Amino acid sequence: MAYIDQIVARAGNEAVQVNNPPEYIDIHLTDHGSDWLWAAFCVFALFALVHAAVFAFTDSKSQPLKKALTIAPLVTNAIMAYCYFTWASNLGYTGIQTEFNHVTTSEDLGVRQVFYVKYIGYFLSWPFVLFVWQVATHSIDDDNSVNSLIANISSLVVKVLSTEVFVLGLLIGILIRSTYKWGYFTFAITAQLFAFILVTISVARGYRDYKTNKFAVSVVAFEMIVWILYPIAWGLSEGGNVIQPDSEAVFFGILDLLTFGIVPSALSWLNFSSTDEDRFRNMFRFGGHGTRSHTNEKIAESPRHSGDTAVPTAAPTTAENETAENQTAEV
Repeated sequence: MAYIDQIVARAGNEAVQVNNPPEYIDIHLTDHGSDWLWAAFCVFALFALVHAAVFAFTDSKSQPLKKALTIAPLVTNAIMAYCYFTWASNLGYTGIQTEFNHVTTSEDLGVRQVFYVKYIGYFLSWPFVLFVWQVATHSIDDDNSVNSLIANISSLVVKVLSTEVFVLGLLIGILIRSTYKWGYFTFAITAQLFAFILVTISVARGYRDYKTNKFAVSVVAFEMIVWILYPIAWGLSEGGNVIQPDSEAVFFGILDLLTFGIVPSALSWLNFSSTDEDRFRNMFRFGGHGTRSHTNEKIAESPRHSGDTAVPTAAPTTAENETAENQTAEV
């Protein structure tokens, strides 16, 4: 019986005890926060395995576009599973002296454990999330496919760059103990606001475009509300030291599960189900408007009077050329 009790005891979460923070960090993650993070890790890992199976068993010859659409949720869930494994294991952090003492401990050292690992995950995952949003809110014009594709790519690049500045601003901010952290927070909010405006324009166009899936566009609109909560979570946790690291883990965990797990997976399946492989293949086989073959162009015709019958001009034969040469020689 004692042996069974030892096995049960070993089966518990010992990440915080094994990877315990240094003594100078008194505001740190506990077993309760680590347990929640392990649960979130399992969800991300499950989603990653499911999308890996879908990607592996989707035929790349008959369904190349649909197979490409499964890459985004596969990558985002795999990256976040990796990051949450690190976070739940109480790794990927550093200690920073807090600016405010809203959260205190018996040691009263005022040093908070901040996890930079999640921002690495955000930096790597956000481009794929924005790609899924772009596919859900945009369509390619059949008459001008190349220009439409270029416009979509350029819009996506600007959104990605703005969002990466947003993530970097929050990351740098948590590593600064003075009030200057709020300067980087301001940079992050400015970049997020710019990207938010671009996404809002895309959502509005998506509602007007009859080719887009309106439910998918509504999902993107919902996710934009979730996106606004990230700066609030940052300000309450690592920025303002208002909530404990365990509460921080729950707050960010819920936001991350929605932003990088559930929503990209749902949008990818909605995009997957509404994709027309034949239409996409035919669109780029002929190159769209402005790239048609020269053989399809109309041959210019010489002007003629009304009532005249157009007769094709034939090239002179060899016999006619010889007769003309003889007449010229006789003259």
